[in-house]
Amino acid sequence: MAFVELENGNWINTDFIESIFKVNPSGTAWKAGLNHGEAAEITDADRVRILKAAGFVPIKKEKDNEQ
Repeated sequence: MAFVELENGNWINTDFIESIFKVNPSGTAWKAGLNHGEAAEITDADRVRILKAAGFVPIKKEKDNEQ
């Protein structure tokens, strides 16, 4: 169980998050869909913190094998 502090001071449990989505595809507002039917408003920075806490990390590009 991992809790993440959001920019607004609230806390969110990453185990309860089922999806993260944009409210409007052309907008900047994000929401985290929770497993009990609610959706929490989050910022882009919150989204990054949640993904890091959940164990998602950017994949590094592999360099060509140089010999």
